Amino acid sequence: MPRKRVLIIGGGSTGCAVAHDLALRDFEVVLIERGELASATTGRCSCFLHSGARYVVTDPESAVEAIEENEITKRIMPPYTMETNGGLFILLNSDDPSYADRFFDGCHACGVEVEEITPARAWSLEPNVTREISRAAIIPDGVVEPLRFSLAFAATARVNGAHFLRGTQVDGFLMEGNRVTGVRAWDRVTSERFDLRADMVVNAAGPWADKVSTMAGIRIPLSLSPGIHVIIGKRFTQRIVNLMHRPSSGDFATPERNQTILGTTSWTEADCDQLRPPQEHIDYLLQAGATIIPAIARYPIHSINAAARPLIAQPGASERELSRTFQVFDHAERDNVEGFVTIAGGKMSTARIMAEKTADVVTRRFDLNIPCRTRDVPLVSFRRYFTG
Repeated sequence: MPRKRVLIIGGGSTGCAVAHDLALRDFEVVLIERGELASATTGRCSCFLHSGARYVVTDPESAVEAIEENEITKRIMPPYTMETNGGLFILLNSDDPSYADRFFDGCHACGVEVEEITPARAWSLEPNVTREISRAAIIPDGVVEPLRFSLAFAATARVNGAHFLRGTQVDGFLMEGNRVTGVRAWDRVTSERFDLRADMVVNAAGPWADKVSTMAGIRIPLSLSPGIHVIIGKRFTQRIVNLMHRPSSGDFATPERNQTILGTTSWTEADCDQLRPPQEHIDYLLQAGATIIPAIARYPIHSINAAARPLIAQPGASERELSRTFQVFDHAERDNVEGFVTIAGGKMSTARIMAEKTADVVTRRFDLNIPCRTRDVPLVSFRRYFTG
C-alpha cells in the first residue's frame, strides 16, 4: 500500500511539530511556509516553556495541558534549545492578597509543582526584583528559544523524510467535488506557480488559519488578539518573573539570553499582516516592567515586536477571557469537506500535543491504527535541518 501524502500549511512551531509527528507515523510529509520557519508568530512569542501556573486560577484546562507538555518537552528537546531555571511568581503589596491562596490551591489541583518561599528568599535568588512583595513562589517554568525549538521538530521530521518548501505561498485549493486534493502554490522567490497534490491537507497557519480555510469556503472561529513585547538589552534575572494575579498586560519579565522580554499587551485585530505596536502599549510595558524589576527604568529599549494570538473565539468573551487551549477541526465532520484538517489556538510550548491530536485525526481519516511516538522520541539537533 503506497504511503499517504500529507501537505502541511504553516511553518511555525505547530506546523513543524505536525510534520515531525506525521513523519514518525510513516506518512509522506510536505510542509509549505510562505516565509522562513518560525519567522512569524512563533518567532515573536514570549519564549515561555509554560508550567501552567499562569493559568491555574483562570484556565485550569490550559494549565494541566501546559504542565504535562512542560515535562515531556524537557525530556525530548535538545538541552540547548531551552533554559530550565524555573520561574518566580510574586505577589505585589498592591495586589489582591486573597489571589495568592487561590493560586497555590490551583497549582496543587492542576499538578503544577509549587514551592512557596519568603520574600527574603526571593530577593536572594533574584536581587533585582522589586522589594514591594508580600508572597512568592517557585514553579517549573522555562525559557525556550523559538527558532531552535521549531527547528528541532523540523530537523527530526527531515531525518524521517519530510520535505520543507520555504518562501512558498498557498493561493488556493485543488478540489474534486467536496474533497481537497492539494493546493495551488506560488514560489515567492522564483515567481513560479505550480500545483501540489496530497491525500490530506493540514492547515497549521496560526493567525492566518481562517484566511487559509476561507479559500476552501470554510470559516474558523478565531479571535485575533495581537500583543507586543518590549525587549531590553540586558538580563536582570535568571528566572521568568510573573506577577501573582489574574493574567493581564505587563505582568511578566522573561530573561532570554542576554536580554529581558517584557510582556505583553492585548487588543483585537481583524488582519494580522500589518501590526503596528501602539505607543501607549510600549509606554505601559516599560512602566509595568519597572514595577517588577525597578532597574529596567535605567536602560533603553533594544527592540519591540508584535504578534497575534490565534485564540478560539467564544461568544461574549474578551480576548483576556478566552482559553489558551487549542482545537482540531476535522472538516469532513464539521463542514462536509474531505481531505482537510485545521489545528488552531494553543501556544508554542504545547506544539507537540497539538501535533499529536492533529495527527490522530489524519490517521483516523485514513482508517489507520498508527500510535503517536512523539512523547518518547528524542529530537535531533536543529543543525540537522540545514545539513540533513
